[in-house]
Amino acid sequence: MARAANGERVCLALKVFRGVYLAREPCLATSLCVSSLIHSSIQDTHDCYNGRATFLLDHVRRGAAAVTLATHNVDSRQLAAARARELGIGRGDRGLQFARLTGMADGLSLDRAPQHRVPGEQVLAVRPVEHIIPYLIRRAKENMGLLSSSSFDKQLLRKELVRRFKVAMLGCE
Repeated sequence: MARAANGERVCLALKVFRGVYLAREPCLATSLCVSSLIHSSIQDTHDCYNGRATFLLDHVRRGAAAVTLATHNVDSRQLAAARARELGIGRGDRGLQFARLTGMADGLSLDRAPQHRVPGEQVLAVRPVEHIIPYLIRRAKENMGLLSSSSFDKQLLRKELVRRFKVAMLGCE
């Protein structure tokens, strides 16, 4: 896709996300007589996502791509943000955005260094109850590492509450 976009001299615009529908993907792959798109290990999933993010960030730096990196994974978010800073992709760059589902890894919205914050969006899943519950269960299964980030989330939330309290009560950060 990157090569084709470059050949046509157009900007490649992608939303990259990790996760698949665990219950449906293997059946779909079998019915289409193709290999399953599910990685054989969680580390393979991390490596694939992080590698694609790095590749695309290099294209964002050159103005050849605009990308939304959707992840609840703390390490992937931090790796991508660090790489963006290394490449000089700043807060105002419209070529990069982060996204996550509301209520999953909320601490990712509270970057410790305001000058390094990257524009992000929270996606609110709005569907009929009979559709949303299975959807959210799938998302939770796909993001099992999310549970390990809960102490990280609590730490960032605590820091943010203290910061807001100081601003409200003392008028300073």
